[in-house]
Parts: sequence; C-alpha cells; structure tokens
Amino acid sequence: MRAQSLPDRPDLDQLRRRAKELRDAARAGEAEALARLAPYRRAGVPVTLAAALLTLAREHGFASWPELKGAVEERLMDRDARARAFVVASVSGRVDRATRLIDADPSLVTQDIWTAAVLGEVAAVRRFVDRDPSLALQPDPESGWTPLLAVCNSRWHQIDPGRGPGLCDVAALLLDAGASPDTSVGTSPQFGHCSALYAAAGLANHPALAELLLQRGADPDTPSALYHTAFHRDHVCLRMLLDHGARAEGLDTLAAAISVDDVEAVRLLLGAGIDPSQPVPAEALGERYAPDPPIGAVHAAVECQCAPEMVTLLLDAGADPAARGQDGRSAHQLAVRSGDSELAALLRAHGADDDAADVDRFLGACVRADRAAAEGVLARVPGLRDELTAADYEAITFAADHGDVAAVALMLDLGFPRDAPVGDDGATPLHAAAGAGAVNLVVYLVEQGADIEATDATWGATPLCWATVGSGLRLGHAPSPDWVATVRTLLAAGASTEGVWVADKPPGEDVAAVLHAHGVAAPDEEDPA
Repeated sequence: MRAQSLPDRPDLDQLRRRAKELRDAARAGEAEALARLAPYRRAGVPVTLAAALLTLAREHGFASWPELKGAVEERLMDRDARARAFVVASVSGRVDRATRLIDADPSLVTQDIWTAAVLGEVAAVRRFVDRDPSLALQPDPESGWTPLLAVCNSRWHQIDPGRGPGLCDVAALLLDAGASPDTSVGTSPQFGHCSALYAAAGLANHPALAELLLQRGADPDTPSALYHTAFHRDHVCLRMLLDHGARAEGLDTLAAAISVDDVEAVRLLLGAGIDPSQPVPAEALGERYAPDPPIGAVHAAVECQCAPEMVTLLLDAGADPAARGQDGRSAHQLAVRSGDSELAALLRAHGADDDAADVDRFLGACVRADRAAAEGVLARVPGLRDELTAADYEAITFAADHGDVAAVALMLDLGFPRDAPVGDDGATPLHAAAGAGAVNLVVYLVEQGADIEATDATWGATPLCWATVGSGLRLGHAPSPDWVATVRTLLAAGASTEGVWVADKPPGEDVAAVLHAHGVAAPDEEDPA
C-alpha cells in the first residue's frame, strides 16, 4: 500500500485522535480496523494504543510513532527553530533528522552562518563573514558555540563524504578570519564541554579537519581529545594526536583502549611512550568503577576480558603482572576465577605469583564447566561451599553473561543460587542471560523454574527489561546473541510487560516490533490511565 502523505500543517493531536479511533474500532471488532492493525499486532493480544499509533506511522511511511511525531514537530517549527534543530542534529549525529530537515527545506543552507558551517558551504559562510566579520567569532546565544565549533562537530563528512573538504575549507576561512584553533566553551545543558580539536578528532573523527587545526597551532593536549580518539577503530586521529605530541591524557586513553579491547590502539600508545607500569585511572575504564584507587593495566585488561594478545602486549612493555584491582584481587586470581587457565599461566610466566586460593580454583572449574575439577576441590576442602560469599556467587552471572549453559547448569547443581541477586547490579543468572541475548540459556533457566519476575537490586528491573535494554545496547558476551528470541521466550513464559521499555535505553528495532505486537508501548505511546 502506498504511504499516505502528511498534510502541510499536520496536527499531532488529530493524528493521536485518529489512532484512538482506530484502536476503538478494532476493539469493537470492525474488520477493516483489525485488518489494518494485523501486521503490527500478535493475534490474541489486546488492541492497544501503541499498536494503533505504530499502524498510523507505518501507513504514513515512518518506521515508528516517534519518527512520525518528530516529523510533525519539525513541520510545525518556525524557520529559526528548524535551523537550530538542523544544526543540533548535524553535530550530534542524528542523521535521519538532519537529512530530513535539509531535504524538506534546502534553503536552510543559507539560513545563518551556523547552518552553512555545519554543511561545509564555504561560499555561503564567506558571504556571511564578508557582510559582518564579527560573525566568524560570534557565539551562539544558547550554546556558546562559535561557527568553528559547529563545523568541527559536524557529522556531514560521515553523512555525505563529499562534504568533508568543504568543512575543512570553512574551518580554514574562519581561522583566517580570527578564530582561534583552541576555541572552546565550558558546559551548557544541551551541548556540554567542547573544544575545536576535541570535536574534530575525538567526537566527529574528521582527520583532515583535525590535521588543519594542529597545523594552525591547536594544542594536541586539549582536554578529552586524545581520550576520545581511543574509541575510533580506524586510529587515524589517535595516531595523529600522538604524532603531534599529545601525552597528557595518555593513561586515560590507555584505559579507554583496554576497556574496548583495542590491541592496535594500545600498541600505538605504548609506542608513543605511555608507561603501562603506571596504574590507569579507574573511571576511564567505565562507569562501574569507583574513582579510586587506580588499577594496574594488566588487571584492567583481565577484568575487561581482553584477548591474550592484549595482556601479552602490556606485560612485554613492562606492566606489573601482580597489580591488584579495586576488590584487592590480583590479575592472576581473576584469571583463575574466570576459568582461563592459559591466561593464568601467561601471567605466571611473566612473574605473577601463583596466589590462587582454593575458592578461586573451584570457581574457575565451575566457569569452565569442569565438574571433576570442581568436585575435586570440594572433596579436598569440605567446608568450602558453605563459605562462598555473594562476590563468589557472581561466577554464575559471569557464565550466564557468556551464555554458557553447561557452566550455569553445573553451578546450579552445586548449590549456587538460582534466583538470588548476585551480579554486580544485583542481577540473577536469568537477568544476565536475558541481557546478553543468550536465548538457549534463557530457555534452560525458565525450564528450571527461574523467577521470570525477579528484580535486580539496582534498577528494580526484570529479566525481560534486561533483554529489551540489552537489544538496544548490544550487551553481554554471548557468542550468538538473539534478543528477539530471548524476548519471545520470556513473553511466552508469561513475563510481565510492565516497565520493560526504558525511555532512555530503548530496545533495538526488531525487539521493539515484537513488543509492539504484544501490546507493549514506548512510554509516549501508552494509553492514558
């Protein structure tokens, strides 16, 4: 069916009323309404406003109600508001919105110096500056950004690679007009801290633009620039900043590269003289770490489940094999606990003490699903099982996060809690498996009677909620994650759908479709009470 077009002045309230009328007609059994809803609703599931809103959106050519709603809001903006929305979308990576706005109104190119700058329209920017030279340095009244910050944050070189050279030309023009290559602003509620080089290299990953700034004298150690380049897998900007002498954030950047298991980034940092024998800032490894104490690089690599190549690289460069983590355990103990015998041997070969206790060896055997070794430890230390702590029981959520049915089955057989909140976030094994999309393990745990309504100790969320969030954030370490099948398994088992769609951590598109078909709405699609 051909998509219906929106009127020039669409009314969002009217569209919502039409969705309610469609819902009510379907609830009354009207055949036409039920037929329209059928592709987006599972048979037997109550007709909801969410399903009607999705149907209306799809009939108008939009993937979801939020997309339709956004398009309507854009059409109702005045020109200045539309231009601002376009700039914000262009610098924040909201590709769909940026392209939709400029396609709907190509004249936004010349609306003001900021819209021209983010698009790399050098001729238009030149006209603005020729008419009023002060515009080259004028901060935007809301964000405090100058045009140079706007162009350095622009993602249009990614949206349309042909615009990349134009962005560089605009930056050069602004620099010639007096803009500083070290231009920066502090914080603002919408835009946050930003400097030109941090934006070009660390955020937008625009090497040619970053190189231009450095050639014009930008400080390579501008805050956050080097650190954020560690998350770009092409390493071009990382290598560039290091070649220009960036070192101040070296240890933070090393931690960032370790946290994403990027061996090549670590190799570049070590080659630039970053000393892995120094502990790395814990917070740079991720939000779950406390600010202090810092953590040894090798321990960080083991804790982040990096490949052995990463650990070998750090050890060969002088990292301390005996450094301990914030929980006081050594990297060797952690390797043994995680069941990685080869990694433990590697650490010992580089001088780490064999400090693994009986409990470490027992947990490692469990994670490896080595029943004989686990029972051997228990036979040698009869009271060990009774002395296991909550931290020890986290081994089962570790195995569940990896989707290891055999390991989880062994631990349950040896008395590990099935439903107690034992993970870092107070999660049960079912939470961890669901978040990782480990459908085979989810099926096994449900068959074993795991509590599908258990709530974690941090957010009060159920396993189904973990699965929806996991589908959007791609959580966990399961080898072949399948969040759609995971969500369907939990729904088929009777899991409650209350609160499973988290507004700021939405599900992936495929899982969202499953939820819609089961009558689960996004927060702004729910039927009013």
